Amino acid sequence: MAAKKRTFHEAGQTLTLHDRGTHHELMIGHVPILTSAALGTERAFGQLAKKLSVSPAPRVLVGGLGFGSTLAGVLESVGEKAEVIVVEKLATVIRLLREDLAHLASLSSASLDDPRVRLVKSDVSAVIASEKDLDLILLDVDNGPEWASFTSNARLYDGAGLRAAKAALRRGGSYAVWSGYPRDVFLEQLRVAGLTPSVIPMREKGRVQARAYVGTKT
Repeated sequence: MAAKKRTFHEAGQTLTLHDRGTHHELMIGHVPILTSAALGTERAFGQLAKKLSVSPAPRVLVGGLGFGSTLAGVLESVGEKAEVIVVEKLATVIRLLREDLAHLASLSSASLDDPRVRLVKSDVSAVIASEKDLDLILLDVDNGPEWASFTSNARLYDGAGLRAAKAALRRGGSYAVWSGYPRDVFLEQLRVAGLTPSVIPMREKGRVQARAYVGTKT
């Protein structure tokens, strides 16, 4: 059976949502930017909020709404007084998660309506530049620090972008990037930007399927 698909146009890009029966994929051109096939590591990435937050009422910025798993993980891990800012560039993604794909994440639209959550449609680099005293920045906007859904996302991972993230964090706060591939050279980039680097492997079905590259402001 051929996959069902729907096409959307936004920000000068053609996005195609494929319903493959067992999972959904959202693509820009021929490049998949979101898949629901394996959301476990993204949820685990969000759950790092419990380990990395330095406040009982943390301020957490999540870059990328995606299919909602990172946000779900954060909300499971922080208390009632937390503030969670979710930044998503594409109105198409927001609309799909609220409507057609609300069933994909156990959070669905209910979590977007959680009183702790503030959803911002914007470029995440602009929001980071405007913030101060964040406990945690979780970026899940790309497949990792070397691959960008949009070429403009590359600035999130260069020296200026990392310094902006450091400035937005409070002392003891952390910046973390979800990566579906090993890129340990990024640890040195974090160090050069003045952050203390570390890497946290994330397992699914007993195997390391992704990792979080973390820089902590000391």
